[in-house]
Formats: sequence, structure tokens, C-alpha cells
Amino acid sequence: RMIHQLAGHSQKITCVRLFAGEKNIITGSADRSIRIWDISRHIYTHTTTFRHSSTTNCMDVSGEKNCPIVTGHLDGGVRCWDARTGDRALDIPALHEGGVTSVQWKPGSIHEVLTNGRDSTLKIVDARNNSVVLTFRDRDFCTLTNHASSSYSPDGIHVAGGSGDNGDLFVWNASNGELEKRLSGLHKSGSMGVAWGRGGSNGQQVASIDKSGMLVLWA
Repeated sequence: RMIHQLAGHSQKITCVRLFAGEKNIITGSADRSIRIWDISRHIYTHTTTFRHSSTTNCMDVSGEKNCPIVTGHLDGGVRCWDARTGDRALDIPALHEGGVTSVQWKPGSIHEVLTNGRDSTLKIVDARNNSVVLTFRDRDFCTLTNHASSSYSPDGIHVAGGSGDNGDLFVWNASNGELEKRLSGLHKSGSMGVAWGRGGSNGQQVASIDKSGMLVLWA
């Protein structure tokens, strides 16, 4: 059953994340606002609003100290925010051509962010100096939707993304940018999202989902 309904955005919600500890939720919307909600009490309340001139497609909240927030936008830019004050701590405009589709903090880090873009590239960005550390691409890899997600491995050694046309899963080395694996043959339509967590026989497991709704677990 529905526990509570959060009302406040004037247009559709484009992304949602839980903070570590599950006491707060952050939402992004096509109304170009980002809102933090306190869900620790019986009555959920809106606490902080950030605003930007471009719609937020995706976001991530670090589990590290002070819970920094990173957001990816329709204009191709990536921004970082202070969750306590709402101040913008970082702005990298036009990082990707055609929009940012996913962002993820590197596990255990508040300095490096993995991004995916409509220009069919993945990038690792250093938030300390606004620089691109590595760019990942392959001629057979493409991103076709505004919400296609990529993922770090839990140990931060690899990054993975699913191609929007052939459904193949591409795994790159996060240190040197080399393509290490290409997993294919199971998805019959384009990949929409990838998540990499702990599980399976070797302690790491990748999940990918395609346009038809088929979910594949790779171990």
C-alpha cells in the first residue's frame, strides 16, 4: 500500500534517490527544481530546494561524509550540490553532447563521478578540478534514451554500460579505459539500464534491463 504521497513539483518527476540511512529522499523534475524531503517522521516534509535552468535527468547521493549530491542535466552539464545548504559546489557545462543520462559517485569516493551521455560515451570526472579523467567509447556502443544508466563495479575497478541498439553489455577498465569484456546474445532489444552490486558466486553481479522489460543477471 502507498505510505505517503510527496507533492510539490509542478511537472513530472524525472529521477529519485534515497539518502544513506533512508531518512531523506531527493527528487528531480522537469520543472527544473531539485527537492530534498525529510521522511524520518510520520509527516513527510520538504526541506530544501535547488534550482537550475536545465531539467535534471539523473542524480546520485554519496554515502560519504556530508552526502554530496551530483546531478546530470538535459543540457549536457553535470553539477554537484551541498545537501545542507543547497549551494552549487561544481558546474561542468556541456560535458556531454545531447544530455547526461546517468551519474554515479565512485564507491567510497566523493571526488570521482561516472557519467553516461547521449553522445554514446561514458566519462569519469574529477570533481576537485572539473576535469575529465577518462572517456570510454566503442563503435558498437550507443546511448539512445535520456535515462540510460551505466555503473561502477562495487570495487571501483570497472565501469559497465549497455548499448541502446544491440543490447550488449560493455565492461571497461576504470584505470586505463580499455574494453575488457563484451557480453552479448541474451538481450534481443536495446539496453536501458545497468546496475552492478554485490552478489553471485564471486561477490559481484551485474543486472541489465532492455526495452522489452527483460532483466538479465550476469555473474
